[in-house]
Amino acid sequence: MSRKEELQELKTKAGEIQVRLDFLEMRIKVIQKGARAISQWKAFVDAEKCVGCGICQDVCSVRAIAVEECARVDVQRCIGCGRCVQECPEDALSLRPAVFTAKYQTRSWSRANKSSRKINYAILSQ
Repeated sequence: MSRKEELQELKTKAGEIQVRLDFLEMRIKVIQKGARAISQWKAFVDAEKCVGCGICQDVCSVRAIAVEECARVDVQRCIGCGRCVQECPEDALSLRPAVFTAKYQTRSWSRANKSSRKINYAILSQ
């Protein structure tokens, strides 16, 4: 890898970290105020990566995740805390803006179905 490529990769990673830091700072302010705000972020499952291990379901404090063969997120319950994202060993979960999550989730499910993987779950949309 050239220095230029390495620098670009590091800048990309720094940008991703900054997004996460901004989110965490917002959550800290909400907690300090004592209010429970509705997050603008929701968990998203990449159906092609999910192996159905159930770790995300176990760590979800609001029970927004159910797992059969693949995890599914109830976006009405998800508070966007990111705990499932941190615990997923397959890196199959991520936080996405709430307004796009249902659309992205449907596309992920469609891609997984086209690759002939059996997914027997219903996407709970907004």
